[in-house]
Amino acid sequence: MKHLRHRSARRNGAATVELSICLPLFITVLFGSIEASNLIYLRESLCLASYEAARQAVSLDATKQEIEKRAMQLLSSRGVTKPTITFTPSDITSASGGDPVTVTVSVPASSQTLLPKIVYGQRAISAQTTFVKE
Repeated sequence: MKHLRHRSARRNGAATVELSICLPLFITVLFGSIEASNLIYLRESLCLASYEAARQAVSLDATKQEIEKRAMQLLSSRGVTKPTITFTPSDITSASGGDPVTVTVSVPASSQTLLPKIVYGQRAISAQTTFVKE
């Protein structure tokens, strides 16, 4: 009986060591997966906003303020904060039919993450869509 107790105590110690090694790895993988999913969602949100803004920008009667408002509505509904929206050419009303119009939507990665700002630094995530003016 004493032999079985001694063996069980050694096994409990091994389980503690295994847990102390595996638990931090598991938590790292778990939070890494959550963060990767968050960044994928953010990128898709930016793609959607740039697509919708570019689609509206190539229409005949679109103004820059209406386009920015639409993009901001989409982004705010998805929880994206501090976006930057740029147009090429900068005055889309001056673009004539057949000219390419590009809308770029970007956001600082550090403003959209759960990780400390030092992880992403000054990196930005962006999406760009180009259509031909009607």
